[in-house]
Amino acid sequence: MKRLLFIAGFAAVFCTVVQACPLPESALRDGAVQAAWTVEGAPITVGKLFAVEVQVCPADAVLSRVDATMPEHQHGMNYRPRIQRVGAAQDGRWRAEGLMFHMPGRWDLRLDVLVAGRTQKLTDTVTLP
Repeated sequence: MKRLLFIAGFAAVFCTVVQACPLPESALRDGAVQAAWTVEGAPITVGKLFAVEVQVCPADAVLSRVDATMPEHQHGMNYRPRIQRVGAAQDGRWRAEGLMFHMPGRWDLRLDVLVAGRTQKLTDTVTLP
């Protein structure tokens, strides 16, 4: 009986974790930390403010910073985006607004995710014509 209860409890926890983080294969990953982001509204345009929605896993992780740099030019954005939680406290959804890529070219978008007191840095590349 104890073994059956253990298996049922393990299955419930495992299913909850899987359901809480349905990220696509294309998600950014660093160990157990994952993030997927999408642009809200129109595509990113040079010189126009935009916002991104970010899903992080584990779902109780905190999106602590969103930033972008141009490696070839050794500079970043001129704006600091505002980050806020979207939805329930433990569903892993965040929104960052006030980003602007002020030049065409390659940008590295960095998402800092805080989990258990440790910051994981996830980076994706965006190229603007």
